[in-house]
Amino acid sequence: MRRGILFIGGAGPSSARIGSIIKPNDLVCAADSGLDMALPAGIEPQGVVGDMDSISDLRLLDNCSVVEIAERDKDKCDTELGISWLTGRGCDSIVLIGGGEGRLDHTLALMKLFSRENRLSVWFTARDMIESIEGNTELTGDVGSTISFFPIDDGPWLLRSVGLTWELDAVDWGSGAFSLSNRFETASVRLMVGSGRFILIRPIEQLLYSRWK
Repeated sequence: MRRGILFIGGAGPSSARIGSIIKPNDLVCAADSGLDMALPAGIEPQGVVGDMDSISDLRLLDNCSVVEIAERDKDKCDTELGISWLTGRGCDSIVLIGGGEGRLDHTLALMKLFSRENRLSVWFTARDMIESIEGNTELTGDVGSTISFFPIDDGPWLLRSVGLTWELDAVDWGSGAFSLSNRFETASVRLMVGSGRFILIRPIEQLLYSRWK
């Protein structure tokens, strides 16, 4: 199992937080202006893809080992090109970094990517961490810290929890329900997905980064 990291344009975590996310064996790609975030954090991507219409300076590409420039008039966004680049090189788990505080249509498109066959596992913006969950998961966090849940893909959906202010066992996800700004009642929360898939969203300043090292 190989993990891919994809930097994209838009607001992302600080350089220090990026350093706590990246692992030594990760394969790193930058999509267009995602390179503007990777390089200041001391990360040199193995590949750069995109139409390069938003990168700050094309000269940044001079020292990149693999650069694939796409046509501007295309039916896939640069993020999709980056995901294809990583999955084509054996990555079966992809972490997205950047993409925050941009256009609403771009944000919705990125959320939709969680439902694709080549699924994203985690997405870090400047403010939030968005993570897909299946099966059983245990989360740690400060008591009172917030967390939100949304169903994705096709149902039926079933999600049980232990340790939240509003437990999720009886939520009727099929009616369009979601759990917004739920809270940690204890420092450890257990999530058990019985069916379907979910994404959870947590404020980035509340996270414990040891799980990403």
